Amino acid sequence: MFDELTAAFTHLVDCASRIEIDVVDGKGAARLVGIADGIRRAGDSLRTVAVGQVERTNSWKGEGAKSITEWLSIETDCPQYEAQAVVLLAAQLQHLPVTQAALRNGTLSNAQAVEVARGAIVAPNTETQLLNLAKHATVRDLRDATSRVVAAATDETERHRQVHKSRYFKSWTDLDGSFNVRGRMTVANGALVMAALKPIQDEIFRSARKSGAHERPEAYAADALMALCEKTTTKQPCESGKKTTRSNAVMHIRVDMDALKRGRTENGEVCEIAGVGPIPVATATEYLGEAFLKLLVIDGTDIRTIAHMGRAIPAKLLTALEERDRVCQVPTCDMAMGLEIDHIVPFAEGGAASLENLVRLCKRHHLQKTHDGYRLVKRQSNARGSDDDRASTWEWRAPPDSG
Repeated sequence: MFDELTAAFTHLVDCASRIEIDVVDGKGAARLVGIADGIRRAGDSLRTVAVGQVERTNSWKGEGAKSITEWLSIETDCPQYEAQAVVLLAAQLQHLPVTQAALRNGTLSNAQAVEVARGAIVAPNTETQLLNLAKHATVRDLRDATSRVVAAATDETERHRQVHKSRYFKSWTDLDGSFNVRGRMTVANGALVMAALKPIQDEIFRSARKSGAHERPEAYAADALMALCEKTTTKQPCESGKKTTRSNAVMHIRVDMDALKRGRTENGEVCEIAGVGPIPVATATEYLGEAFLKLLVIDGTDIRTIAHMGRAIPAKLLTALEERDRVCQVPTCDMAMGLEIDHIVPFAEGGAASLENLVRLCKRHHLQKTHDGYRLVKRQSNARGSDDDRASTWEWRAPPDSG
């Protein structure tokens, strides 16, 4: 079986690489889209059922991941939210053989299977109805029908509690440098968010219409969110009645001195908000007057020369450490929240509080290093400390007797 699949995959890659897409006409290109989508469906379904078997056999354990979701995210280089959805679907399909068969033979896409399984798992008698609906309905219509099935089959209070328990708010910087957010919360909380944004959005829309500007409603919603954040982070008038526009927000801006003087960056220079992404030098200069900044100027003080033999970490050193280690420094770990500072050479053994001897780790890896004998070994120097070369900079070693 594996030889056959490997041969088929190799042949597929070879065929795809030999297609001269520029000479394919429009109808041919449309046909290729259909073929590619069929291949994607087959791959998605195979991955899903295979993940189910990996979970049942616990074969993901011992690979350094704390959950099968984290293992899948690392193994296939997919986002955590996508891995979580695949793991959930795989678990549900174990109890829905008809839906699993429809997914595997290409009748259902992964998106359709998610909705069918979501309804059928709480109301098994609706599985056939949802499968029939999936044959001609859009995914949105199928999602609406499934939501009605779930609402009718589950306790409203418990459903609300489960949604609240699974709430999250995530942010990341995309490849084009844009800042993105994704969130999940109860409908009631979502209504509060929209109620806060709607009047601001309407006001922005009215102002834009008077000036003759026309943009998408989503653009005005983004502007409303920014206006709300600016209002929240700006200090209110003090008792004396004096107003101040200094923001309560704390941002770490990393910028080359030459770029700051010049007003723009050139090749090889940086101007960025640590953990968020690149910004224009003009924006950084504007924030200098409007926000409280911890400004790390690369060509200024050499942070690496700052060391302290006590446990306390000097402010400049802490700023540099937070800017350098934006995520847990164990290779493949992308945890960015709740990071803890660790002495590579333990403080009890004379390890100094210096940039070379400090590293930020997530709570789990910090505990493993402190109590379970794991070690973080430096492979080579890393002057800039970017996320891209973490894997080549550090090696995470298990205890010698862990086998």
